[in-house]
Amino acid sequence: MKRMLLALIVLSSLILPAVTAEGQSSNIYVHTVGAGQTLTSVAALYNISVSTLREVNKLSTDTLYIGQKLLIPLGRPLTVHTVSRGENLYSIARRYGIPLQSIVWANNLSNTNLIYVGQKLVIPPTKNSTQATPSPKPTATAPVVQEAIIITSPILNNKITSPLTITGWGAGYENTLAVAVLDEEGKTIGKGTVTISAEFGQYGPFTGTVTFTMPQKAQVGKIQVFSLSPRDGSIEHLNSVMIKFQP
Repeated sequence: MKRMLLALIVLSSLILPAVTAEGQSSNIYVHTVGAGQTLTSVAALYNISVSTLREVNKLSTDTLYIGQKLLIPLGRPLTVHTVSRGENLYSIARRYGIPLQSIVWANNLSNTNLIYVGQKLVIPPTKNSTQATPSPKPTATAPVVQEAIIITSPILNNKITSPLTITGWGAGYENTLAVAVLDEEGKTIGKGTVTISAEFGQYGPFTGTVTFTMPQKAQVGKIQVFSLSPRDGSIEHLNSVMIKFQP
C-alpha cells in the first residue's frame, strides 16, 4: 500500500505544473482544452510539434474535446507570473510579448476580467523561444499604454448566435460604446450598445447584449465595438473581431 501511494505521489509531481518559485514551474505541463482549440493550435501555443503532442498523449485521433487534459513536454520550465496590484491580462500579455488569448488558453480562464493579486499564471513560450522573457516592469512614473478598446468576448473565430453577449475593456462618452454586427459582405445585421462599469470617462470593463438577424447560411462575420464623438457622432476608436455565424 505504501509503495502504491509513493508511486502516485511521484506521478503527480511529474504531470502537475507545480510552481516552485516566481518564474518557474515543472517541465511537464497539463493543458486543459478550451473551446475552439485544436491539436494544431495547442501545439503552436507551446511551440512544440503536433507529432510530439500526439505521441506523448498517445492520441489515436486529432479530435479534441473541451476539458480534455493534454501533457505538454517542455525543454525548459514554463514562466509563471504572479499577478500584482493594478495588472490585468492585457498588460501582462504586453509585458511578455504574447497574445492575451494565449494566456487565457494556457490557464483555462473562463473570465478574462477576473484575475486577482497573487494569482499564478502560466506564460506560454514565445514563438522563437522555449521560455517567455518579460520586459522590465514599468516605473511608477512610466505611462500605461493600452488599446482604447479591447474585446475579450467573443474571441477570434467563435461561433455565435443571437442574442450575443459582448465583453471587454474601454472608455466612451457617458460610459457607452456602440456595437455593430457585420455579415460576410460587410452589411450591418445588428446594432446595440455596451455599458462601461467605471467612473464617467474612465477606462473600465464593459458588457452588453446585442440581437441581430442570423444569416441563412454559415459564414464569417465581424463584431465591431467603437466609441462615438459627442461633438459630431464620428467614430473615435474602434476594435473588431472576426467570428463565424452558425445557423
